[in-house]
Amino acid sequence: MKRPTHSKIILAALLLSGVSFSARATQTVRELFDGLNAGHDYSTIDGLTRDVTSLGLQGAWSASPVGTISTTDTNGVTTTTTNSSTGIVYKDTWSLNWPLGALDSNGTLLSHSAGNNGLLNFNSGGNLNSLIDPDTGNAYGNWTSRSYATHPLVPSSYVNFQANGTYYFSVRIEKSYPWSIGDSSAGFGLSTGNGTNDHFVGFGVLRPSCVLADGVTDVGNADYVTAGTLGQLGISSHPDDTGGPYYPNAYGPAGLWTVGDGTDAGLLVGRLTTTASGASTLDVKSYVRNGPAIDVDPSLITWDATYNFTETNVMTQLLVWMHGPNVEYDAIRVGTTYGDVIGFELIGTPQAAPSVTNYAGTTVTISQNAALNSTTFPMSFQWLSNGVPLTDETNASLVLTAPTTNYTADYSVIATNYYGMATSAVTHITILPAIPPVIKVQPVSITRYTGSPAAAFSVVVDGTPPFTFQWQHAGTNIYSAVTATAVTNTLLLPPITLADAGDYSVTVTNGFGTTNSTIATLTEIVPPAGSYAALVTTISTNLYGYWRMDDSASVTNPVIHDFWGNNNGAAVDISNMTFGATGAPFLGFPNPHPATLIGNQPGSAPYRLNLTRLPYYTNTMTFTMWVNGGCQFVNHAGYNAGWGLENNGGSLQFDWNGYDTVGKNSITWNSGLSVPANTWTFVALVVEPTQATIYVGADRFSLVSATSGPLATSNGAFTNSDSTTIGDTGGLYPLGIGRNQWPWAEDGNGSQWASVSGTWTDVAIYYQSLTPQQITNLYEAAVGLVLEGTPDGAGNLNLNWFSNYTLQEANSLLGPWNDVNANPLPPFVAPISGTMPQHYYRVRK
Repeated sequence: MKRPTHSKIILAALLLSGVSFSARATQTVRELFDGLNAGHDYSTIDGLTRDVTSLGLQGAWSASPVGTISTTDTNGVTTTTTNSSTGIVYKDTWSLNWPLGALDSNGTLLSHSAGNNGLLNFNSGGNLNSLIDPDTGNAYGNWTSRSYATHPLVPSSYVNFQANGTYYFSVRIEKSYPWSIGDSSAGFGLSTGNGTNDHFVGFGVLRPSCVLADGVTDVGNADYVTAGTLGQLGISSHPDDTGGPYYPNAYGPAGLWTVGDGTDAGLLVGRLTTTASGASTLDVKSYVRNGPAIDVDPSLITWDATYNFTETNVMTQLLVWMHGPNVEYDAIRVGTTYGDVIGFELIGTPQAAPSVTNYAGTTVTISQNAALNSTTFPMSFQWLSNGVPLTDETNASLVLTAPTTNYTADYSVIATNYYGMATSAVTHITILPAIPPVIKVQPVSITRYTGSPAAAFSVVVDGTPPFTFQWQHAGTNIYSAVTATAVTNTLLLPPITLADAGDYSVTVTNGFGTTNSTIATLTEIVPPAGSYAALVTTISTNLYGYWRMDDSASVTNPVIHDFWGNNNGAAVDISNMTFGATGAPFLGFPNPHPATLIGNQPGSAPYRLNLTRLPYYTNTMTFTMWVNGGCQFVNHAGYNAGWGLENNGGSLQFDWNGYDTVGKNSITWNSGLSVPANTWTFVALVVEPTQATIYVGADRFSLVSATSGPLATSNGAFTNSDSTTIGDTGGLYPLGIGRNQWPWAEDGNGSQWASVSGTWTDVAIYYQSLTPQQITNLYEAAVGLVLEGTPDGAGNLNLNWFSNYTLQEANSLLGPWNDVNANPLPPFVAPISGTMPQHYYRVRK
């Protein structure tokens, strides 16, 4: 390989940018808040992210205000304590999980609204509403302009306002949550200390409405620059949120950071120019999300606001401030060049595929991880092997084609853009000698009903490519090794027939040898004619999954098998489940009929059995199941967004809560139907484009239903767009039995973990709305043609049968059989007096 010099790479950047290249100066402050461990608060944040240490920072944050907190206990005793803040609180937010781009924020500092969810976290656990201003005797409240925090800089990062210098600043800010306006303001800069008389300079974003002292000009949602003392007075019309660092000395156009139009987050960039005389200039520029691109050349920037002032102090502290709800900070930077604050954020360790250890002949792709690789900030790359540049390897990814063991090395990349260059950490790639195929994952035996559309065998192979695959069925080759349908590591069977049952294996070959897999067996189930399983698998061509619930799951193998569509579930709370329990004892089921008892330990921890994540949703679906006990069959996506059947006060409730592009849609319909305790019950939910129907069949003799009528959400008609969570591609929210996925989604009031116990069997899902007759047919197939007689102790026999059948009578087993007069519904009272001639009863469909 030829090895180009670094000058070649620099020249590429020069040609790309079209402007002269200047060396990158020292970045003095770099405070990246991304990536901290979720759920933890930090009283100090010193660059705890991505293994990057903040530059220019030392010690802990200190915050204002400082005051007294008075508390009164239940005995009427009042205790007053002087209190100071413990510092900045890290807050991870679920709502802003975006890729970190130049104009985005993935903030981890949340403005205070009360308690510990904010910029200031008080030692006693109090909040600003209970903190007393010692100067006025009044409560600060959650909107005080005295809310700010400082962090000491190392001496080498001090800013001397009696020396010539140019400094750049940047910060990502999120002005509010997408659905909440958020009357808030925020900013950052430098200060001489933390007291009210300390001097400061900085810039920020104003609250949505900020009327200036003239009483007319409103500069709400504008960026602004500010300088003075931390305790300076604000505008008289609203002094509480324009004083101190919130005072706008100069400001940009109003409405730059308007919530609701996608411009409520972005990058705030500032430039500070100092001179030996103390004459200083501070500029600010907003680059909002969905707005114009970031300027590449700083000399071409049209600043939004400029403020000229005189300052002679040395700034020794980093300063941040915020007030009001829903403000978040991210990625504070201070440097001596424009590139320091908007150029490279981070060059991550290159990622290798398929892995960092491969066999000779396996192509390896190593991809760079440079943050600002975009059309706005074009980059060039130079790959290195053991620190030596590789000739002509200047693409975003390095491809090692058919590598040998000599390719084992440390690989890294130099990324270059207009502002400079940075070198990544190394990725060590190991290339092992070529070997015959190694089967790392063997084919697994499967069981399916005849007619199932989903049956596949696969292997995972290691070794030296390329590979050929020859699959065998019962020892006979399927196609040939060069046939397109057989060359992959997966054998897909069409809808299976009886002829497909048997043993399967595969022979894998490469240039160095041949390896045979173990044998896996396809076992086919042919349900007896007229049985429940026979009807479940044939009543519709849109059967998605059929979980018989007759598994023997364990901690090491918690699989709940789908015997139709390969959509296996998992028993996530094994200790609260019993497998092999007695199932519904009806004629349509096999004998024995195993089932799964969920929640068998009274008073135990919450329990749940996860079936599957449905890949998509249409507003025509059917769910059928048999339950002995409570019925909780739901898919929840958090924050009360989800769907399914739930117990509510003893009756079955159909829930539909989802989010779409308009807002939150909600449907809750209580059917009034209940699932009796200690009785095997058939339950079906049929969802149609405008309504839902719930069926309940208790024991063997009654099938009742309730229909919602036209459904409407809070945003209009019920449609299949009312939930985007059902087709969840992340697999986080599977359909579950026993309880909901999230504690705050059990109901609209945040009830905690409402677990429901019951024994379950034969759960099926159809992507079709089954008709009432089809639902009835399923119920009949389970209970069978049964006539049951119970003496009442008064000389009569009470006859019970499924009401859809007809009762017949005869004087002889040989007939003739006649329908009982008036075709009575069950129960029917038949006298059994000794003087009555012998009589026979039966039922017919």
